[in-house]
Amino acid sequence: MILCAAMFFMACNPQPATPPTPPTPEAVTFRTFSINKAQNPALTEDLTFTIDGDGVFSCKVPYYVDRAALIPTFTVPEGCRVVAQAKTQISGKTAVNLSQPLVYSITLNGKTTPVTVKFDIGYKGLSGLPVVVINTEKNQAIKDKDTWIPAKMMIDDGNGNALFAEADAEVKGRGNTTWSYAKKPYAIKLGEKAEVLGMPKHKRWVLLASWNDKAMMRTDLTFFMAQQYTTFRWKQRGEAVELVLNGEHLGHYYLCEQIKVDKNRVPDGYVLEIDYRAKETNGDIFFVSNISQLNFVLKDPEPEKGTAEYNYVKDYINKAEKDLSEGNAEEYRSYMHMESFVDWYLNQEFSMNMDACFFLSVYMNIGEDGKLYMGPLWDFDIAFGNDVFAEGEDNHIPEGFYIYNSDRSKLWMKVLRNDEEFLKILKERYAAMRADKDNILAHIDEVATAQRESAVLNDMKWHKLCKAGATREQILKAYDAEVQFLKDWVEGRFAWLDQNIPNL
Repeated sequence: MILCAAMFFMACNPQPATPPTPPTPEAVTFRTFSINKAQNPALTEDLTFTIDGDGVFSCKVPYYVDRAALIPTFTVPEGCRVVAQAKTQISGKTAVNLSQPLVYSITLNGKTTPVTVKFDIGYKGLSGLPVVVINTEKNQAIKDKDTWIPAKMMIDDGNGNALFAEADAEVKGRGNTTWSYAKKPYAIKLGEKAEVLGMPKHKRWVLLASWNDKAMMRTDLTFFMAQQYTTFRWKQRGEAVELVLNGEHLGHYYLCEQIKVDKNRVPDGYVLEIDYRAKETNGDIFFVSNISQLNFVLKDPEPEKGTAEYNYVKDYINKAEKDLSEGNAEEYRSYMHMESFVDWYLNQEFSMNMDACFFLSVYMNIGEDGKLYMGPLWDFDIAFGNDVFAEGEDNHIPEGFYIYNSDRSKLWMKVLRNDEEFLKILKERYAAMRADKDNILAHIDEVATAQRESAVLNDMKWHKLCKAGATREQILKAYDAEVQFLKDWVEGRFAWLDQNIPNL
């Protein structure tokens, strides 16, 4: 009876049912967001954005895409109104400026939610070389060689991975004749010393444009040979790269170390350059030597004219020229580092560098040990049979002692090359270089293979190998011909020197 009463009571007083869980309101944001080729013909493929934990939509966009006028395609919950840049947005129709992260306002039932959309720049699909990305402050143009422009610099591996994280920098033009060309070379000064592409820490770097060198590797070949076959106190390094400046791809460049006095560069003392163009009106600090009448420019450091440092360097060089002109071999050997003079001469003579006849880009260094060192090597675009300023085939053949026979270098190189000690070292150095000929030719092949695609992109921009409108295959054929010319020239140079170095 008790059990029945309990059941009767429960039936008359039912327990309240558990209320259903209300549906979770859909987030007021984009369901999908993309920029499609159909509405944006400049694209080669559709760009689909993904959302991160903070609700930001992002996508990697090719560097060459003009982000100032793109038409997005998106979906949102029903009933939403989408506004950006003070304008109602219609999917697939309204253009927006995505040069900077853009905040959309999405309104539903009176509630507005801000949603950020942004691009990350991608460099995939260039040439496979590292991509140096420089953006100047407010996209300022680099107009001269004197004005440092504030900038940011980073280096991408070409696949979205940073080889050098974005850092403060300054950029300006550089070069002499090369600054007059359409494709400009640049000097870089980082905000802080940093290692770049495996090269030791420093602030100062150079981007060489290789305008006259259609094979785009003569400087690299020189640096490779210097690493292998010289005893210089410092041997430069460099890497082939692509350059994107303020969003514009400028083609193939050679990023390398600038000649400076530093523990990671020329270790100490004074760096001098022989430069026939030196002028005080250009800010050059130089003197004209007593005997050869050459311009010796004090490159680093740059003491004021007439100071004790300036006079020390001037007196030093004038003494060296006096000892050379009087044939005081025992004296000049006591302070001239003969191995470096041999190494400099051999590399310049081997490559038949047109500038190296004590014309310009001829570097030497007075060390703190009181010795005079030749080098480092610099400026080889018109070497290795590539004298673009000369007329006639005879100026490109790999025969003759070019540096030795020059009038401007006769005081220094002719005297030294008749010195028995100099000649002994020269023959030994040449024999070592000659024994490694196959490795030198292999290096040319290796560099050429690595930068063939870069050669195509570079020529599509600058038309140095082929006329505008040339196909990829036509450009590659022209580039391969330039590489083959360089290899044949090196072979021919070895053949001629084989017959003439032993007879000196």
